[in-house]
Amino acid sequence: VTINPKPNVNATPSAQTICSGAATSINLSSDVAGATFSWTVTPAGVTGASAGSGTSIVQTLTRAGTTSGTVTYTITPVASTCTGTTSDVVVTVNPIPTVTASPVSQTICSGSITSITLSSGVAGATFSWTVSAPNISGASNNTGSTISQTLTNTISTVSTATYTITPIANSCSGSTINVPITVNPTPIATATPSSPSICSGTATNVSLTSNVSGTTFSWTVTQSGVTGA
Repeated sequence: VTINPKPNVNATPSAQTICSGAATSINLSSDVAGATFSWTVTPAGVTGASAGSGTSIVQTLTRAGTTSGTVTYTITPVASTCTGTTSDVVVTVNPIPTVTASPVSQTICSGSITSITLSSGVAGATFSWTVSAPNISGASNNTGSTISQTLTNTISTVSTATYTITPIANSCSGSTINVPITVNPTPIATATPSSPSICSGTATNVSLTSNVSGTTFSWTVTQSGVTGA
């Protein structure tokens, strides 16, 4: 009488955590030569899992919500018509975070501070950003939930700093978004002549110009022994 052993199943790894949209990678083996493996699945909030057979479980799993989901693979080993004890492998699928910027864009004056608040529907998400800011000083790459930087326009025309923001949660990176910050230049008034002298009863003739196109001017007057101003 030949007595065949009941096969076991070794799953490597015995549990796994992946990001939504990634594939599982679970290798199956047994101490009994020639064992084969089949599995059933119990998904909880995850799509892409299916029953199958083979020596590895490679399936692309998707979690559409903002919290983690799971798939339990119940694996059955068989060798020489002998069925061994099943083993469960739980795969945790973390959601891909998104990032929302408020406001989605901003216009400030040169020398002012940005105020961009970052949030995500996935709890615990963190944010990092890079910035492209030609002709602007004060912009820098960083991390955090608020972009608060003092930006200075170094030229006399409008410049833009573009922040590219990446959300990360549970080691899963989400899609980037761009937040443009328009930085208006600071106008400088030039009076020509800068300090004129006139005779009493004569009209002033001071021309006002600026380094910034479209600048308008207003003025106040401090008089000392003079009327008409």
